[in-house]
Amino acid sequence: MKQIHLLIIFLSAFQFTYAQTSEEEKEEAGYHRISVVIGHAYIPQGIEGTTKKQWLFLGSWGIDYDYWFHSKWAIGLHSDWTVQNYAVERTGEDGTEGVLERTRPFASTVAGIFKPGEHFSILVGFGGEFSKEENLFLIRGGLEYGWELPDDWEIGISLMNDFKIDTYNSWIFGLGVSKVLGRKL
Repeated sequence: MKQIHLLIIFLSAFQFTYAQTSEEEKEEAGYHRISVVIGHAYIPQGIEGTTKKQWLFLGSWGIDYDYWFHSKWAIGLHSDWTVQNYAVERTGEDGTEGVLERTRPFASTVAGIFKPGEHFSILVGFGGEFSKEENLFLIRGGLEYGWELPDDWEIGISLMNDFKIDTYNSWIFGLGVSKVLGRKL
């Protein structure tokens, strides 16, 4: 329930800042960005062996697509693949604890992106994490910081938090390279 409250707060903040945009900011819009991200997923509810709870540090890859319909606003499809198998602690609705196995899960989210400044972006989205054991609904919140390079290339870092409803959470730190397509200068 806490995650839903956070999502409502983020969306309310986006609505407030959207109302403050000017006509000049709308000129640079209508372009695409494709990113490849290498990262690490950090999972605090990890299980090592049969009972030892510990943080897990797992490799991941991501491919992101964003459509910037305004200089400060975009919508995107962000996908991540954790390249290792792992297990996490899971507390059921009745309070019993158990273990949830994950086999190289793939997460895909639809995200809204707000860029309040030149380099910094805020991301909020929802989607699913898919694995052969069980599919999970997730809410994603994150921050990105990027630098433009010549010839419509960009490099950036990101920090995302995936709230998997009623199971576990994960943090993803990534380093990405992006290509911008169709930007009018």
